[in-house]
Amino acid sequence: MPNPVTLNDAAKAVVDYRLNNLHTAMPGAIVTYDYTTQKASVQPLLNKVWADGTTTPYPILENVPVVFPRAGGGGLTFPVVEGDTCLLLFIERSTDLWLTVGGQVSPDDPRKFDLSDGVAIMGLFPFNETSTADNNTDMVLTFAGSLIRIKADGEIVIQTSSTVAIGNPTVELLQTLSTLMTYLQGPAVTGTVLGGPLNPTFTALVSTLQTQFNTLLGPIP
Repeated sequence: MPNPVTLNDAAKAVVDYRLNNLHTAMPGAIVTYDYTTQKASVQPLLNKVWADGTTTPYPILENVPVVFPRAGGGGLTFPVVEGDTCLLLFIERSTDLWLTVGGQVSPDDPRKFDLSDGVAIMGLFPFNETSTADNNTDMVLTFAGSLIRIKADGEIVIQTSSTVAIGNPTVELLQTLSTLMTYLQGPAVTGTVLGGPLNPTFTALVSTLQTQFNTLLGPIP
């Protein structure tokens, strides 16, 4: 004869049911992303486990806000592409109204820790993915083969895989230096300032420097 169900059994069953439908955080993978709205479709990467031991994938979550560092008028963004993994956090109450109007609001839906209220924080990767860090002392920003490194002693290293643009919408530093190199090789310097031709070694050095500047020179967007 089976044991009778006790009050503790009933209470545990209720708690287990609630916990099985309570969502806090889990890894996810980007399916689609719209950078203009910073919304993504995200596939949760942990399957739901049922009481009988069977598992089923969670549905793809739509219109998930993607979180980037941003405050005080400044912000950092980077490309988000299909397959990128992220940390999905599920906010404790409905975010529908807040996402629409912002500010301090009262949730307009009673749901709690629901799949509908997930946000995606980029940067969570499994251990079998190679880290972009090459040491534990430097702060490094990398993308597309280019690198900005701030070392522990404050030294800054900027390494580009292509070209560099430094300036404002009207003046570019490397272009200005290249123009100066042209001037140093021109008649205004050789004929007026010095009264004769420049030393060939100096002329060759200036020409080499100009070539190097032009190799690095990129456009201001």
